Amino acid sequence: MFLYGRRRVGKTETLSKFAEGKQNVFFAAQSSTKEEQLASFSRKMFAAGAPAGRYVSQYSDWESALRDIDSLPTGSKRKLVIFDEFPYLVKSDPSLPSVLQNLWDHTLRHENIMIVICGSAMNFIEKELLSEKAPLYGRATGILKMQPMSYREAAEFLPEYSVEDRILAYAMLGGIPHYLAQFDPDENLETNVKQHMLMKGAALYSETEFLMRQEFREISVYNAIIQAVALGATQLSDIANRVMMPAQKVSVYIGNLTEVGILEREFPVDAKLVERSKVMRGLYQVSDNFFRFWYAFIFPNRSDLEMGDVNGVWDHGISPLLHDFAATPFERICAAWLRRKSIAGDLPFRAGNIGRWWDGRDEIDVVATSMTNKQMIIGECKFRSKPVDGSVLRSLQLKGEKLSGERKYYYLFSLGGFVETLQRIAQSDEDVRLITADQLYE
Repeated sequence: MFLYGRRRVGKTETLSKFAEGKQNVFFAAQSSTKEEQLASFSRKMFAAGAPAGRYVSQYSDWESALRDIDSLPTGSKRKLVIFDEFPYLVKSDPSLPSVLQNLWDHTLRHENIMIVICGSAMNFIEKELLSEKAPLYGRATGILKMQPMSYREAAEFLPEYSVEDRILAYAMLGGIPHYLAQFDPDENLETNVKQHMLMKGAALYSETEFLMRQEFREISVYNAIIQAVALGATQLSDIANRVMMPAQKVSVYIGNLTEVGILEREFPVDAKLVERSKVMRGLYQVSDNFFRFWYAFIFPNRSDLEMGDVNGVWDHGISPLLHDFAATPFERICAAWLRRKSIAGDLPFRAGNIGRWWDGRDEIDVVATSMTNKQMIIGECKFRSKPVDGSVLRSLQLKGEKLSGERKYYYLFSLGGFVETLQRIAQSDEDVRLITADQLYE
């Protein structure tokens, strides 16, 4: 079985829970030499009772080590071996997947054995271990790409927070349990951000630097690209201008960032397949909320934060801009709410595609189309304390005229609620729905 996903998403914790109560060998690989890794794995195997430990101090090679899995004394129970961060092992010994494939095909697959391969290097897992040309292709009994938690699951870390602060926390941290666990649920949002994100030495203060060093070499170039996107450069040409590099060269770096889940390329919800295949089309977004916050607010204020001016950075550089920053994550939350409602059968139709829409002049925050594209939900998302009025609906209806579809429903999402006249319109018009922020968490 393969389990993979970005760092900090909770893979190791999930596997630890899975292994509880089971006789297992849980091997967390490190970035080290083949000999060091073999020595460490040998100690794990011998501690689990592998008979070879009575005769040798360590296995001589990976073939003998893996072959000995079958001799683990687990009685009639299934033998469980977990390789956490398996890509480290492969990088030190590229022949390992072939060795494992040969043993699995001829010996291990016939035994009562479960081997779990886990890794954070998503591009490596997909290209070197799961692709058709990879030795282990077709051998997995299960493949799970672990995703960050949803906005609703993330809110469980901060149960006493208001809906507004839950959304703001999600906009900063995303659905990564390691990041959410850093916040003290008994402290308010401002205190948590200052203590755990802005203070030098805090766990999240240098987190992105650590992750970037794990994945890339030319850190300064990647930093410049991510910051450019986080601050609003969404087209390839704009990003290239910001970082002062040729667009063709920038696209290579962007491709690497996309593969590890930091950036994503977004197309209008009604874009055709041929349009999505064009390299120069689409808009780039920082898909990881934590990276987006870090590069928008921490990275450009590092000098002041290094001097300890946490309060000044919060008061002048973050707090006044926070609701505008959270507008994009709020749109994604609304889109996720639509998807959940579609699955539950609570929308006027079963949604096919859900996403944003734009042309040269107008933009719609969220659009859901039916399977046949004959019905559409056209939505506006306002993350502000002021109640939404009828002008927002009229503007949305005008933009909606640009979209095809025989039946259109207009959904307004609002943090600050809705004025009374708009509520009366929604009561008399079944095609207009008003959704408060509180409803997103019901």
